[in-house]
Amino acid sequence: MNNLWLLIKVQIQSLLLRQSAKKNRKKALTGITTLLLLGGIFMYMAVTYVTTMVFAFPEGTQHVALYVMGMMTAFMLLIFGYQSAGGHLFGFKDYDLLMSLPVKKSEVLLSKFLSFLFLEYFYGFFLLAPSIIIVGIACHYNFLYYLLGIIAWMLAPVVPMVIASLLAYCSMYLAGKFKYKNLMNNLFYILLMTVMFVLIFYYQSLMNKTAGELLGIITAINTYMPFIGYLFNGMVDGNILQFGIGIFMNVITLVLFIWLFSKQFARLNGQIGTGYKMKDFKLVKSKGHSSFTALLQKEIRMYFSNTVYFMNTAIMPVLMVIGFGYLCFFMRDEIQLLMSQFYGLVLPVFSGGLLLLSLMTCTTNASISLEGENFDVLKSYPVTEKEIFNAKIALNLLVILPCALISIVLAFITFNMSITDVLLCILTVLTSSYFISAFGLALNLNYYRLDWDNAAVVVKQSMPVFITIMGGMVVGGGVIFANMFLTQYLSSDWIVLLLNGILFALDLILYFYLKTKGVKQFHKIH
Repeated sequence: MNNLWLLIKVQIQSLLLRQSAKKNRKKALTGITTLLLLGGIFMYMAVTYVTTMVFAFPEGTQHVALYVMGMMTAFMLLIFGYQSAGGHLFGFKDYDLLMSLPVKKSEVLLSKFLSFLFLEYFYGFFLLAPSIIIVGIACHYNFLYYLLGIIAWMLAPVVPMVIASLLAYCSMYLAGKFKYKNLMNNLFYILLMTVMFVLIFYYQSLMNKTAGELLGIITAINTYMPFIGYLFNGMVDGNILQFGIGIFMNVITLVLFIWLFSKQFARLNGQIGTGYKMKDFKLVKSKGHSSFTALLQKEIRMYFSNTVYFMNTAIMPVLMVIGFGYLCFFMRDEIQLLMSQFYGLVLPVFSGGLLLLSLMTCTTNASISLEGENFDVLKSYPVTEKEIFNAKIALNLLVILPCALISIVLAFITFNMSITDVLLCILTVLTSSYFISAFGLALNLNYYRLDWDNAAVVVKQSMPVFITIMGGMVVGGGVIFANMFLTQYLSSDWIVLLLNGILFALDLILYFYLKTKGVKQFHKIH
């Protein structure tokens, strides 16, 4: 039993703190602080969403907010569970080490499963607990509601966890049959995030639904997500029978998964570990490339091979395109109505949105740190520092520009923009994307970390990443409001030209900084 608890402790540290038990106290404190900050963000999201719904929904339908948040929580747990299951339950790096330890295989298996379930409980608490409490207060439910709510919180993550685990196994197994394994996993993750993003837009549309339509949501959840619907029905109505059915659904799902997981644990991990094998290998001549092209290809390979790096930088522009596409195709009438009333705001606000897209997407803020132990090898390449910098900047441009151009094409069709407006939008994307790329690189040159043992440390928790993300949100949002204010004094074209003039000046400053002090700082890194 002592071995089991020790294994569970190590697994939880690996999942939540992203570090081993041997890290010093300062790094452990940083991990805990980041974890609590993440939990606080989830708590704030849940409280804000459910409070808004409770006050917006008609009298007698406030309890529907609990079902909606339950649905949102299930999908959030599915996404986080999918991201964590691959590499924790299946295909984890320390598989050979753990299986060679003088402990029972059942203890290794159980520690993996329980630590993963704990992670789902952790996220589920911050997302679902506020919803249960706020709806209970708003609807004046009795003590039985809260008692059943505790049980519901313990059972609600079960089915999303099982589905996430099965999806993670299937995607890792199938991806192992392809040459570009990480790319397949990343595309599958983007698909899940797309579904989640659509649900968020669906949540926004609930505010305008009638009482009958809102109550119809409960019927839909009972039909498609009965493992949550029956639990909430029992809580809201005090119906122990329905609550018991919900308990049975979740418990039997959990038992079947544990049985399957225990029986196939070694075989499944062995299958995933085999990886891709080229069946028709042929020796061919390799084409020569310029030094810049070779460096860019290296950056692209590193980008797609590092799932954490890819997810934290590519997901924002992709989701913004999906969101904008949703507005264009499913809210076209509302957009046209707003355009007829505030046509002068279209170009300034849209250009501000493109600026926000660019500023929120930065791969260069961690590109130096991600070199890690290979940084000295990079310095030994027969290339100039300018070519290295340009390759890292070019990668960020390749991430931003396709999504930005798709958004511009959609805006051209939806808003009936002129060619001049389109050109101004393209200019905004070019100046802002170079700015954030060069700015992120300059920050990482001065605030770097090469001794990481997990890429998440530099991709999620480093100072350059924090500055670019938070600064991008603040500056992008501020520019949108400033553009709206300036429409009283300047035409929309002049506002966007003024914005681009400022960005171009900043681009020049950063260009010369990287060319001079940036090169010197690059040589100081070791």
